[in-house]
Amino acid sequence: MAVATALFSCGQKQDSAATTEVSTDSLGGTMSSTDEKSQIIRNQIKAAMANDTTYKWDELAEDIAVLYPGDTIPDIKGKKAYLADFKANSSFWENPHFTFLRVVTLKMNNGETWTNVWGTYHAKGHYSGKDITTTIHQALKWENDKETQEIDFFDTKFVVDEMAAKEAAEKK
Repeated sequence: MAVATALFSCGQKQDSAATTEVSTDSLGGTMSSTDEKSQIIRNQIKAAMANDTTYKWDELAEDIAVLYPGDTIPDIKGKKAYLADFKANSSFWENPHFTFLRVVTLKMNNGETWTNVWGTYHAKGHYSGKDITTTIHQALKWENDKETQEIDFFDTKFVVDEMAAKEAAEKK
């Protein structure tokens, strides 16, 4: 009986320590791929893949900031600039699609909410004629149900190359 009591007591202490650790883990939280925010991002991706320039983008904050790899200062600032960039980029690609895509929203114990996107993107450059295959990873921060920040963690060289091909085609 003393052994059973000791084992039960040890188990209680361990459970208590685990609960304390979880409650003090500010970066812990819940993860879901079926929540509303993940679905909103899937709808954005669907619009982007269809080059749908009529998509409303109601979920964007007026002061959304977009950071490209290696940057600490936003490359795009504001909803108007975001939409102008989207519209310009939609003309660059033919048959854009993902062969692998994950969209997951993290609700963290510190109150932050982020949706992460990663996948394998394919398209054909409209101006260069080049087939593009690249891995994409983005982190999207939410505040008050609006996207306030987009951080891109992928090589954007394929976009720069396509912009150069467009400029060259326009000079002809």
